[in-house]
Amino acid sequence: MLSSRNYGNRNLILETLSIYKDKVLNNLFKDIPDSYCDQLKSFDQICGFIQDNSNCFMRENLFGHVTSSAFVVNSNFTQILFTYHAKLKKWLQLGGHCDGEHLIHNSAMREAIEESGLKNLNFINILEFPNIYNYNEINKNTPIPFDLDIHLIPERNHEPAHFHYDIRYLLIADEKENIVISEESLDLKWISMQEAHLYTNESSTLRQVEKFKSLLKSLNKN
Repeated sequence: MLSSRNYGNRNLILETLSIYKDKVLNNLFKDIPDSYCDQLKSFDQICGFIQDNSNCFMRENLFGHVTSSAFVVNSNFTQILFTYHAKLKKWLQLGGHCDGEHLIHNSAMREAIEESGLKNLNFINILEFPNIYNYNEINKNTPIPFDLDIHLIPERNHEPAHFHYDIRYLLIADEKENIVISEESLDLKWISMQEAHLYTNESSTLRQVEKFKSLLKSLNKN
């Protein structure tokens, strides 16, 4: 049995989530319809789950576990990289299990690379949009999440139904770089921001689209 220390430092992500609530949710995205209250609820539940479960980053927690996602946009902010998930049969952002990684942004980057084949991905600093984090900054400061979501994963084979406490980050990539469909996907492609609703009716995915549009509007105002 691993000790709580071996499971990873939970304080880092809890501190980052607090910044998300104070500076992102209560500032940048507070006026997005039908999003603010849901995000506050997800924040409370995710923080509570992390605080109560030392193995929150591990799949062995059969009630649920923290997962990571990457909402990847192209260089001129007109497209999103979506994958058609092989098991769920849905168009979604990239992402997956942390598998013990307590630096959730590292997990999000790993999943984005594995599921897309892209080699040049960067985190966008949403507090200084559209600037990106350089690697020295990432070593000192954990990138701030872009979105939070909790969803139930149905029972499958010998795996019971469980919750994913998903922490999502905003990344940027060059759409001219070759993409490669992974074993976990049936398809992978860049989709116009304006046509995202034609590919998915998932509220949490479309919420991220609206959040990004909100960032673009704030950029135009400045």
